[in-house]
Amino acid sequence: MIQTHTFNGTTYGIEFARAIEGLTEVSGVSHNPHILLIEGTGFRAFHAAFHEALEASGFCDSCMHDKEGYPRTEDAARFLWRLGYRKK
Repeated sequence: MIQTHTFNGTTYGIEFARAIEGLTEVSGVSHNPHILLIEGTGFRAFHAAFHEALEASGFCDSCMHDKEGYPRTEDAARFLWRLGYRKK
């Protein structure tokens, strides 16, 4: 399992939890940026990882969430999931 990943020159620590959808602390907010993902191999875990990776890559908040704060990334994640991109 990976412990770090670099997005656009910033290295993020990767942590896993049982009861969270996902959380990205961006480099400007934290001295030790990290991504917190839900454990598992199902679609929910895949979508959280996909969504948080895009946030760490610098995608704008309005691109990532609708006006109510719900993620706009679920359709793209489901497309990749159906193509077979998943944790094995």
